[in-house]
Amino acid sequence: MSLNTHKPRVAFVGSGGATKGIAHLGVMNAMKELGIETDVYVGASAGAIAGAFFSQGFGVDEMVDWLRPFWLRRGAAPLRARHFLGAPNAEQWRSPGYLTSGLLSIDRFERFLADRLPVNDFRQLSHKLLVTACDVDGRGRVVFGPGHDEDVPISQAVAASSCSPLLFRPYRIGDRYYVDGEVIRTLSLDLATAAGADVIVVSNVYRPHVTRRKHRSLVHSGGAAVGRQALNIVLSEKEKRGIDLLARQHPHVTVLNVSADLGNFSFVGRRHARQLLTRSYREALRLLAAAKQRGVFDVRSNVRAIGKA
Repeated sequence: MSLNTHKPRVAFVGSGGATKGIAHLGVMNAMKELGIETDVYVGASAGAIAGAFFSQGFGVDEMVDWLRPFWLRRGAAPLRARHFLGAPNAEQWRSPGYLTSGLLSIDRFERFLADRLPVNDFRQLSHKLLVTACDVDGRGRVVFGPGHDEDVPISQAVAASSCSPLLFRPYRIGDRYYVDGEVIRTLSLDLATAAGADVIVVSNVYRPHVTRRKHRSLVHSGGAAVGRQALNIVLSEKEKRGIDLLARQHPHVTVLNVSADLGNFSFVGRRHARQLLTRSYREALRLLAAAKQRGVFDVRSNVRAIGKA
């Protein structure tokens, strides 16, 4: 008999959520404080953006600096709204149908990523990064990264994954066109398990807002609030089903679902950035500290029988 020990392989899986994806920074900050190291990053849309930078060693403080007013900022130019306001490219101008398939081009954002990411090649990263997108012509989920479509530059993969339907024109890579990876799956937990993860830390921004008793219903806040809550409910239920399925198929994998109450915050604008960071950080710290106390992140042992020579 031989006793093998190994450190649990940890995966970070981030949901989308537009600017609510700022909450991923709060989760990563809690992981850093608790000394939890990440081996695999999986994400779609905002989760893909976070994974692309986290996997290359960008610190939480550096990324939070992007959210500060310019007179308080310590670093270089941040990611701004104008990076998502791209004009049509030549191909889109030539095709009336393509031109009207969305309001904006995401090409400008792709150029921002190509300029800011130190490494733009999945194969050269020290940590595994997997990005998902949806083939708009019905060919299903597409995965970019090691062991999948790894020849595509990271900047292009993340742009494709962040291409929200109707807001952005589908992003072209080669002869295929892509939209937001969350169109197919909110969370691609299966990619984390396939990458050998023992522990999966989920950062999900879609938890529905729960109105306290005796408080006015959300209906009194208007159509935007009801629509936002409906989206939170739908995507939260998709997430729960995915986690339940993974628990049945991979009972040895621990899923830690960090889902702070962010349901009453908008998906656009950075006005509530501080609250998003604070709430996600506190929820992550509470959940992950408890898991660490239970030994979830401790070195694990397994016994393997060795036959006679």
